Amino acid sequence: MISLNGAKNTTGFTLLEVLIALALLAILMAGLIKITADNTKNLWYLENKTLAAIVAANHAIELRLGKETPESLDGWDNMAGRRWYWQLNRDVMQAMDKGVWLYRIEVFLEGDKSPYAGMTTFIPRQDEI
Repeated sequence: MISLNGAKNTTGFTLLEVLIALALLAILMAGLIKITADNTKNLWYLENKTLAAIVAANHAIELRLGKETPESLDGWDNMAGRRWYWQLNRDVMQAMDKGVWLYRIEVFLEGDKSPYAGMTTFIPRQDEI
């Protein structure tokens, strides 16, 4: 815009400046959306890992409080609106002492093939007490 006295009016932005600013904003927003999506995915994984560890700990406690020492057990639990499959296996070969059983507990989310949590626990042998 030219004023009456011939000087240019320098207020406002040119079309090129606006387009560059919008392009930078679009790039930044795409990066923020990706970061948010990754954080949501990580939160879901960590929540499942925590819940699976709680399921494993619950079954380790039940095993310690019970009178039986089964060779293997499995079953389903519901926690936080999700179904968890757990397996409990006794491993005689790796026991450190003849007076204890070594148990491995693994917890899977329904539909998953790899465990979210695994726990090893030692239970005193009932025949040794």
